[in-house]
Amino acid sequence: MRMKWQVVAVVAALTVVSGCSVAVSGTASPVPGQGPIVQAVDACSLLDQDQVDALGYESPGRSVPENKERLQAPMCLWSTKDDVDPSATLNVGYATDLDFNEYIAGAVPKSEPQRVGGLNWTQYPSILADDCVFYALLGDKSFAFVSVSGPELAKSCELAKTVVPQVAAHLPGGQAAPPITPTGPAKAEPGGPLLSADPCATLKPDQVAQLKNISPNGEKDNSTAVPNATYCLWDDTDGSEGQKAFEVWFGPSTPLADWPGVKGVNPLETVDVGGKKWGVYPNLGGLRVTCAAFLPITETSSVQVVSGFIGDDAKTCDLVKQGLPLVTPNLPG
Repeated sequence: MRMKWQVVAVVAALTVVSGCSVAVSGTASPVPGQGPIVQAVDACSLLDQDQVDALGYESPGRSVPENKERLQAPMCLWSTKDDVDPSATLNVGYATDLDFNEYIAGAVPKSEPQRVGGLNWTQYPSILADDCVFYALLGDKSFAFVSVSGPELAKSCELAKTVVPQVAAHLPGGQAAPPITPTGPAKAEPGGPLLSADPCATLKPDQVAQLKNISPNGEKDNSTAVPNATYCLWDDTDGSEGQKAFEVWFGPSTPLADWPGVKGVNPLETVDVGGKKWGVYPNLGGLRVTCAAFLPITETSSVQVVSGFIGDDAKTCDLVKQGLPLVTPNLPG
């Protein structure tokens, strides 16, 4: 069987440009002798941003316009967020002037129609082994579909079934969408030895004196970017160039991989201090002058030491590695 609509979806996913199409207000008028004008459909509007976020996908969706010559319905594709496992691609389509029988090209349903969100949804086969797709017929030449392509068919169908009632709410005859249980890893509750500890206590005055061009007094503050994290900053004393400030961060609910810039990146080297292994990351977050070292304390908490150097790339990690033997013995727990 041809199922050319599936091939088009795969090609579109690889070539489509980000962003949804722009809705045009007003009523289109037909050109004499050409019949009525059918308004273009924006498939990205079948899920609002709150729904997309709660389902675990990145916004905005990637819009694919209709192409009748290729039997391509208007579609919108979303990819899962970086922290959502398993990764998958969501594809939602909505045709208002396309013959479903021609579009489906003789494919035989894989399931009986199921009533979801006020509409009947039927699963059809896909040429992709891990792709699960459900269709709802809305009229003679109108239909919608929800497709999820993931690591395995059973999981893809599970994910697709959570999307179907959300899409149905935006279709003619659909019912209000049920609440969504947000998709993604459970956030760790702050705890462990870092919870009540003071990051400024990780360096004693005589130890700070061993760090060149660093002020003797550290200032504690709460992070606005990392939940529940606190840090102590010892400012640099050599002006806008040269040595950068020295910082110690406590993340009582931050696993090592959850620090900004760390996910999916391997440390350049490991520094062993008394059996505690710090991962060292030069150019953290793509910043050439910044270096950071990370140490897990528990499965859900960790410590970060940050500094850097402006003007000499060879010195970027010098102060961080110099400070690790001083900080490590003073860590709580």
